Amino acid sequence: MQDRTTSDEQFAKDLAGMLAAPHTVPLGLKPGIPWFDFDLAFELGLGYANRGEIAAAEAVAATALASSGAKTQAAGHLVTAVVHLSRGRFRRAWSAAGKAAKVADPDVAAEVAYVRGLCLEGRGNHRDASRQYALIADSGRPRTFARAALSMGGMLARETQDWDQDAFDALGTAIATGFPEVVGPAQLTQALMADRVGDRDLAEFLYREATHAAVPQTAAQAAFHLGDMLQARGDVTGARAQFAAAARSGDPEFSGKGALSLGVLLMEAGESADAIEVFTFASNSDYQPAAARGHCHLGLLSVDAGDLVSGERHLKIALKHKDPQVKAAAEAGLARIRSARR
Repeated sequence: MQDRTTSDEQFAKDLAGMLAAPHTVPLGLKPGIPWFDFDLAFELGLGYANRGEIAAAEAVAATALASSGAKTQAAGHLVTAVVHLSRGRFRRAWSAAGKAAKVADPDVAAEVAYVRGLCLEGRGNHRDASRQYALIADSGRPRTFARAALSMGGMLARETQDWDQDAFDALGTAIATGFPEVVGPAQLTQALMADRVGDRDLAEFLYREATHAAVPQTAAQAAFHLGDMLQARGDVTGARAQFAAAARSGDPEFSGKGALSLGVLLMEAGESADAIEVFTFASNSDYQPAAARGHCHLGLLSVDAGDLVSGERHLKIALKHKDPQVKAAAEAGLARIRSARR
């Protein structure tokens, strides 16, 4: 693999291939490999962390920290900071970024500013986070600039429920860079902005664009929201396809949510067998709200079919969840079972 810069087309291809194999690539990383430099170490570790592949990100950090070069070690500290951020450990993340900042290098300084911005944003200090992101503008690092624009736009968008043109423009700047890691997430945030102010046509267009995102969670979330929008517009076929895509994504949250929404559409269409299969999938989700609703639907369908034993089992599991709607539906179902047994 050749030495390359962060703007190199080959670098982007190499990075995409490595990010697609989080369970194998980290095993082959060793300190001293010529192509395992600051840029690859940081982009790879950050990309894994953004995909929820924390073990892979930690492996990248460990390899970078064991390298002989101070700059590559700085990447290890920065990836460690990102891992801490994924766990809500802002103080530890700030400390790790500080260790990287000891390396006097403009590339390192730009990424330190980015990670510090994430730390400050995570703690609600948006003013100082904005200042950190602003430091990146003249860094000469296009990927870092794109990430900073995405973070700035997302931060501004979350500050208000109204339309924020500055946020939309910052996200547009991120999209214009063309870097896959930021394009999809920026489009999704723009779509959510348009959706909440009622611009359904713009939202639908942007959701569709974001379903092709390189970041799997972004694509899954966009598919789920697009499904909701299509369902509201009466396009049940389109909604089914999008909910199915979300369900297939494997995303911890939106896979379960997509399965639930798909199951409801199947149930409403009288396709009970398929609905039961999809609700069973949802009931096994690691996302507990989706799992509880999956059990609740299974329980109610079982009661409707006269299978009181299965119905009771599913409804009692659903009843353990704190969601008041789920609890109410489960209690109503259990009341039907008690009545039927009298």
